[in-house]
Amino acid sequence: MTLTEPIALVISAAIEAPIAFMIARLAQWPCRGALHVGLASAVATAATHPQLWSASLWAYPHFHFWPSVVVLEALVVLVEGCLIAWMAQLRLDRALLVSLIANFVSTISVVFFR
Repeated sequence: MTLTEPIALVISAAIEAPIAFMIARLAQWPCRGALHVGLASAVATAATHPQLWSASLWAYPHFHFWPSVVVLEALVVLVEGCLIAWMAQLRLDRALLVSLIANFVSTISVVFFR
């Protein structure tokens, strides 16, 4: 099966949103609630995914695969962390941690299981 952009987006959101929800729920951080964190993660993923996909298509032929993945995902973590912090009213450092963990798991899943 060829991994297309819509399939990768659905897989990423399906992985990241529940992880973000569980982190916020288990940590019991003050914010709009764990459900908001999970939903904010899904929205942030939908917002950044098209740009990441396009940047990946350009970067992979020009640079080594893993450095490209690390740099592009680092940018995504920063943007998504800011969006999660804003939408869920979660402290920025905590939102960045949520974004980092959720994106790590989804990136590994998509890269290794494509």
